[in-house]
Amino acid sequence: MPDAWLASYPGVREHEPLARHSWYRIGGRARYFLELADDAALPKLLARLDRDQQPYLVIGAATNSLFAAAELPGLTIKLVTRRLSIAGDVVSVSAGYLMPKLAAETAKAGRAGLEFGAGVPGTVGGSIFGNAGAFGGEVKSSLISADVIDRQGRRHTMTADECAFGYRDSVFKTAREGWAIVSARFRTTSEAPRVVRARLLEVQTHRRATQPIEQRSLGSTFKNPPGEAAGRLIDACGLKGTRIGGAQISVKHANFIVNLGGATADDVLALMAEMRHRVFERFGIELEPEVRVIGRAPGG
Repeated sequence: MPDAWLASYPGVREHEPLARHSWYRIGGRARYFLELADDAALPKLLARLDRDQQPYLVIGAATNSLFAAAELPGLTIKLVTRRLSIAGDVVSVSAGYLMPKLAAETAKAGRAGLEFGAGVPGTVGGSIFGNAGAFGGEVKSSLISADVIDRQGRRHTMTADECAFGYRDSVFKTAREGWAIVSARFRTTSEAPRVVRARLLEVQTHRRATQPIEQRSLGSTFKNPPGEAAGRLIDACGLKGTRIGGAQISVKHANFIVNLGGATADDVLALMAEMRHRVFERFGIELEPEVRVIGRAPGG
């Protein structure tokens, strides 16, 4: 068997339920699953997977990912690396570090510029992958560079320009598929910790007031169309509160789909299809998913 070595790889688990690794608590299984608190072995591992033509997926907190397959083939690698260092105005951080914790730690150190991270529940790696942002801030505004590993196991340092950031987009979604982000450097400025913490608190307060953070969701379901807000369009179609199975379009923010308990990927995908259909029917605007659907195309 070409994948026999995976079963005996240190730390690998077979048929791992992905719901326990998803903020949404939805998911099938991973054929093979590995959690890494240290990414030192990643270059050799990715090179071996590529050589053996084994599919793989690198994830973080999966706060924006819908696991839609009954079982993901190959190896799913979860990075839980927790490195952080601050030297002058440069903050170096590993990909598995959570953005809200990064925002809190840099605020405590009197470093400004990453307060928006308090409104981004995912990891640094995932945030770079999707150029995550919240309340006026986004990754591309402060990223200096990212350290990445390509499919052949080679390390690269990519500048922010080379990451080709767009609105909730980056080169890692297109031309660099399969490249693993392992760490990043952000530029910050110096301010009194109390001032930075006050701004961070504003982000948290605004998020609590406008988003259903007390329920499980994947954040914004669709990207905002140019000059528009996806939530406003969905709300205008009267879809707030619409429910399919255990999934519901939030009554607090129409661009969020919450898991009321027991929701399946099919429930979520059916709601997404209804939202897109109704908005296109009424406004002629085709909504583009912001949620990353893994294992199945959003259309079916």
